[in-house]
Amino acid sequence: MNPTRVLVVGGGVAGSACAIQLRTHQVDVTLVEKSNFPRDKVCGCCIGGAGIEVLENLSCHASLLNQATNAVAADRPLFQQIMAHAVQVKQWRGSLGGRTIQVDLPAGIAISRSALDSTLFEAARDAGCNVRMPCNARITEVASKHVKVTLQHSSHTEQRDFDLVVLATGLNSQGISSLLPWRESPHGPFGVSWTAHCDEIAPHVIHMACDHDGYVGLVRLENGHVDVAAALRSGSAAAQQGSPAERVQQILNRSSFPEFRWGPPSKVMTTPPLRRSRVAGRGRLLTVGDASGYVEPFTGEGMTWGLQSGIAVANLIGSCMKPTQQDQRSTIGDQWDREQLRLLRRKKRTCRIVTNALRSTWARKTIGTALASFPKLATPLIRQLS
Repeated sequence: MNPTRVLVVGGGVAGSACAIQLRTHQVDVTLVEKSNFPRDKVCGCCIGGAGIEVLENLSCHASLLNQATNAVAADRPLFQQIMAHAVQVKQWRGSLGGRTIQVDLPAGIAISRSALDSTLFEAARDAGCNVRMPCNARITEVASKHVKVTLQHSSHTEQRDFDLVVLATGLNSQGISSLLPWRESPHGPFGVSWTAHCDEIAPHVIHMACDHDGYVGLVRLENGHVDVAAALRSGSAAAQQGSPAERVQQILNRSSFPEFRWGPPSKVMTTPPLRRSRVAGRGRLLTVGDASGYVEPFTGEGMTWGLQSGIAVANLIGSCMKPTQQDQRSTIGDQWDREQLRLLRRKKRTCRIVTNALRSTWARKTIGTALASFPKLATPLIRQLS
């Protein structure tokens, strides 16, 4: 019997985690990525306790696969490679309503996307995935028994048939909406990110300033640079306040933090509007990570959700590997659409409540006053998010 052939499009955290986990089910995996790694990406670059646990489990699976394929990386576990780049994060320090709040974090790391994505992508290669980078994938036909895909390499083009396709193409997914429609089309704030030199940012601390124009997160990375990530109000009225980088600086200037000094950013990255939700699967197509939808994370939940959804999809596909269950592959996307809602609904609802509250002047002032006096009030929320 021929093995199930799965194409994973996108080599970020969700796509690479999915590809590694698929290999534990003896799936024939092709993983393609349109960019050249290492590359930067708009991201807060933080992972909480739940994400760390996911990476530890994934590392165990990757180590077993490496031993089976005699990969060179077998003597250095994936989790060890990741933690060699990571910086421990021990505290969240926020500016709310003119007050500064400090809350201890039970667990957390900061790691650049260039380091994390490259490490996971190489782990997928070592696990036995057929990797293609740079490579663009375009779905040309979704039939009852296969998905036909055009793979555009730097030097040639090929046509391939796959049993299933997992789309981990992030916020900038192109052409998916004609296959998997929006439940909630993109709207709301947009993301901004760059890295900077700033000696005033304390190590091991997530700094977050929140006001009427959005919120800004700052954290020191493994290379000593500071990751600056923000979600800013969209619309023409907001745009009149200045460029994205200028608006980030204005939020920090209005905060209760001391002045942070850095030079002009060399490369400011932005995203489309962040809030969105689509049908997560249909037929032989499935989406994971930001490609399936997005709710603004608060302290590093985004990458954790990507890891969790990628692994959950892989396990769902693995459950259809038995000959008696292979007929389910033609409707596995519909099954994933229901499962994905169950997996992430509560977590995303919590973050949406938090980010909505941060946009209210009254709520920011009330919460800031309460937490400045009684920071332990935040413990249940931090524990749930972590």
